[in-house]
Amino acid sequence: MAPRSTPRLVDDKRSLDESPEAADSSQQSSAAASEGMPDPQRRAPICIPGEIAGDMTESLVRLQVARKRPLFALVATQIDENIWDYVYSWKTELRAVGQSEPVDVLIHSPGGVLTPCYLVARFLAHCMNSWTALVPRLAVSGATLITLGSRDIIMSHGAQLGPLDPQVISKRPQKFFTSERQSPLEALELVSYVRELTFSSMDTSMHELLRQGVAPQRALESSIEIATRVARPLLERIEPYDLAALRLDSRLARLYCERVARPIDQSRQTQRNANYEALVEFFPAHEFAIDIVEARDNLKFNVNEPDGTIESIFDELRSKLSRAEAYIGLFPKDSPSKD
Repeated sequence: MAPRSTPRLVDDKRSLDESPEAADSSQQSSAAASEGMPDPQRRAPICIPGEIAGDMTESLVRLQVARKRPLFALVATQIDENIWDYVYSWKTELRAVGQSEPVDVLIHSPGGVLTPCYLVARFLAHCMNSWTALVPRLAVSGATLITLGSRDIIMSHGAQLGPLDPQVISKRPQKFFTSERQSPLEALELVSYVRELTFSSMDTSMHELLRQGVAPQRALESSIEIATRVARPLLERIEPYDLAALRLDSRLARLYCERVARPIDQSRQTQRNANYEALVEFFPAHEFAIDIVEARDNLKFNVNEPDGTIESIFDELRSKLSRAEAYIGLFPKDSPSKD
């Protein structure tokens, strides 16, 4: 048997430690911090590419000051093991602020590998009693999984969340899949389609043969034979192992969502009322854009629009976030704003 591929919630991107800017981005962030922003003695966030550190830091500090609470930035083109390790390295700072007051977590990401996204969500819950997710533009797929651990989400009408059906790479392209990235929903949809096609073919054939005066028993046997001929080419392309593996990946995604949104500890303030099962199984495509109306009215997220000041900072951040491969770091409550 071919090994199962690691469930992931987005295509591969360049990882944190592969970037040539990673080594110096902390120094560039420190330089930006010394220009009237965070205390240069504090640990500086990492920013890739390093040349945008100053602009990013300026906007994030303004956001932290406007919100009057600590802000943790989680920006990544791919949330993988490297990003998870770097987020985890902030545990001391996050615990220091998170146990005594609410914290904002700005999230911008197209997602990543399923388990690191889950570990980030559980880690934030461990460090902070309550946190608010800020989504200026994009927190889809695995990043949406992380938002399930928030008390509430603040996003504008220009921002989006996304479905959580895991994306996997088939090890049997000749047998089942022909493209690189697949969702378990596609496999299950095919099985459903074959079933409907089989019964439809049999029903149509049976009706037509009876209309032509064929005896019922003979009409039934012939209808079954016709339906079998229609369905067999499709069924022969389905590998049972793939179906079972994809079903397990889908179940894993549902369990991760449940653990994040509905932890056993009832004191944890999370998205307990969110319809997380719909995130995994309902939407017809992984690319489906879940805007604030969909999130609030259909998925029952606790989500709100930003006020005018915060929305203007969100708008300012949109273009900057699109240029960032990674930006991770904490801005404590007393971060000074730029003069």
